[in-house]
Amino acid sequence: MKFLKGQRGQTSVEYVMLIAVMVTIMGSVLQTVKSSILGDAKNCAPNSTAIVCSFQRSFNIEDLRYFTIRR
Repeated sequence: MKFLKGQRGQTSVEYVMLIAVMVTIMGSVLQTVKSSILGDAKNCAPNSTAIVCSFQRSFNIEDLRYFTIRR
């Protein structure tokens, strides 16, 4: 029992497990944020709140293709 009472702090195995859990949680959160905020540029619904879809609705590609720079 003296062996168990003498240990203090975390071991490297506990740190590795903690990092693995944090990476897993961050990966799932970032995937959710990516799909809800950025969206898919090829599949934009009319009522989508994704940034890519709102940009496509705001700007017509034809307007951006032919513009002149005045001197």
